[in-house]
Amino acid sequence: MLVHVFAAIAWVGGGLTIQITDQLAFRRGGRPAVEQTRTQLAWADTWLAVPAPLLVVGTGIAMVATTPAWRFAQTWIWMSLAAVGLYEVLAMTIGARLYRRLESPPEDDVRQEPSPIRSFIRLGNVLIALLVGVVFLMVFKPGIG
Repeated sequence: MLVHVFAAIAWVGGGLTIQITDQLAFRRGGRPAVEQTRTQLAWADTWLAVPAPLLVVGTGIAMVATTPAWRFAQTWIWMSLAAVGLYEVLAMTIGARLYRRLESPPEDDVRQEPSPIRSFIRLGNVLIALLVGVVFLMVFKPGIG
């Protein structure tokens, strides 16, 4: 349980911190400021964005499998797994595509689709909302009774 909670703190807290930092950088200086911030926070992607979710999901599944009071059929568990699954699908599809666009040089034609920075920040807001929803489910465990 301790590893699960600490990994969740790292995942949600780290993600929220990165998201707020990106938004402030964008307001301060647009794409160049966000690129500089993302470069400075690259370690967080490596050390938070990959291991923390794996630890959260792995220890969560292990706890459900070994705790008689919890079952995978309980509302709060399957809703949490669905939200984490949606998070991962969005991050690996839309997020990966936006990240590739961020890696390419900025386009001078402003008539093209919305800035990848704006879209990246909007996606981050959705992902943080999903994680906050999972935390809500973990704390209040709806459907137990």
